[in-house]
Amino acid sequence: MSTETQTTSQTSSQKKAKLVRTDSVRVRRETKKKILTDLVALNKKDFGRKVTVDDYVQLAISLIKPEYLERLKEQSLSNRDRMELKYKEYCTTNGKISKDEFIGMLLSTGKDGKA
Repeated sequence: MSTETQTTSQTSSQKKAKLVRTDSVRVRRETKKKILTDLVALNKKDFGRKVTVDDYVQLAISLIKPEYLERLKEQSLSNRDRMELKYKEYCTTNGKISKDEFIGMLLSTGKDGKA
């Protein structure tokens, strides 16, 4: 009888898991306010269903081009991260040098290490 109880509880927990189809995402208050303001304007209509936050976000995501994602990636890099990338790139093309030598070269020749 305990196996029947386990099976029943597993089935009900699986059903509950299937019913939950939403999740929360943290955004800045200004972002939330902008989205909600847009939704109020979008939903001022006489016919049709309401446009939801999910509809809004899905459309926005579908409009993102790969170059925008690349720009976001680059914007997330600190100056130290960019220097590390340049250092690794330089070592790959010109041979291994110490970071101290690389920094000295940057300071003496310019930001790309090229004269």
